[in-house]
Amino acid sequence: MDFTQVIGKVCKTLDELEVRYALIGGFAMALRGVQRATTDLDFILFLDDLERADSVLTSFGYNQVFHNENVSHYQAKDQEFGRIDLLHAFRAPTLGMLDRADRVAVIPGVDLPVVQIEDIVGLKVQAAKNDPVRGMQDWADIETMMKEARRLNNEPDWELLQSYLSLFQQEDRLAWLKNWYGEAQ
Repeated sequence: MDFTQVIGKVCKTLDELEVRYALIGGFAMALRGVQRATTDLDFILFLDDLERADSVLTSFGYNQVFHNENVSHYQAKDQEFGRIDLLHAFRAPTLGMLDRADRVAVIPGVDLPVVQIEDIVGLKVQAAKNDPVRGMQDWADIETMMKEARRLNNEPDWELLQSYLSLFQQEDRLAWLKNWYGEAQ
């Protein structure tokens, strides 16, 4: 995937149409200071904007390859445009993620809305709960993000993190997060 081309064209068009979205996933982690290899773009998108986003994506040659209440996956015919996954925001936690997102410079002249690190952690907690096989990688990502937050002197919103842990019956892991935050140099 040519991230620069996709961001420069697709995201610019989404912005022009005032689609409410924010970057999540590996690319969002990188913009929040944690490098992680990724081959696609992941966004959270206000559900009411899905129809407009679908029009944008199909106009750039994407085909919707999966859709349910919670997510839509798009694959481009052209490998340069790769894959885009959309998480539909319509419940309070995901709507909050969109509200908290702020714009971050990605390429010269282009900035994107990116969810906060606590929201990325929340999504990773959900992913680990939903797929225990990949859970080890998700918890390793969470550890790295907590240590990066400490390195940057960014005190996490512990109450928000606790709410995500509680949502997925992982309350006992708050001590892990606090330990990782405190151990980072």
